[in-house]
Amino acid sequence: MTTMLSGPWRIHTRTWVLAFILCGAAVAARLAQPTLHERGDEPQLETSIPNKIGAWSALASPITQVSITQGNEPDINQPYDQSVLRTYADDQGHQIGVAVAWGKHQRQEVKIHRPELCYPAQGYAVKNIQDHTFSITSSASQQAIVGKRMIALDRNGSMEVVSYWIRIGGIYSDSAFKTRLHILQEGLTGRVTDGLLMRVSQKVPASTEPSQLESVFQRQEQFAADLVRSVTPATRDLLAR
Repeated sequence: MTTMLSGPWRIHTRTWVLAFILCGAAVAARLAQPTLHERGDEPQLETSIPNKIGAWSALASPITQVSITQGNEPDINQPYDQSVLRTYADDQGHQIGVAVAWGKHQRQEVKIHRPELCYPAQGYAVKNIQDHTFSITSSASQQAIVGKRMIALDRNGSMEVVSYWIRIGGIYSDSAFKTRLHILQEGLTGRVTDGLLMRVSQKVPASTEPSQLESVFQRQEQFAADLVRSVTPATRDLLAR
């Protein structure tokens, strides 16, 4: 003989079952979530990046650079814990803008801002962007640094030549999808993914010929290589892993 529960008892039983399921799901989620392990003390970029790099010296009054953010975002959406923006000049009159930005915890919703998104957000039009492998290697992994070469035009028609790379954890990210996937994989293994943007840029006349642009890119790459070599091993581990 089957016993049927009356209305109030049936509702009471369903409530307990639902509560049990929710508690079980919460416990399972907690057990499945790995403990994240952050790196220890990190070098201070402001003091560890020298003001003198080879033939280049930092200017006391740096030029205004394109921001490393995408505009007027709240502080909670800023992925950087440290950043350095400087202008270096050589004895031939060349000037290079340098932006180095590092964040110790990259997340799916808050991560390094890509220059091809930052520039348009600040009134620039990206004219050309190409993948590029820099002839710079980290002494630790010896892996090649993969980044981008970009040309952007501002509202006045002047041209900005940009070279950059983005390191997310142990990889160099050349796409938003690759970044998201690596952050997810690292999180599942219990590792906090740090991130770094290394950007060098120069303003040139809009009439600059392609052959001259290549010389600008090469000058930027040589400067970036000199910068990486000039810092301590701990700082180098942030710039080029």
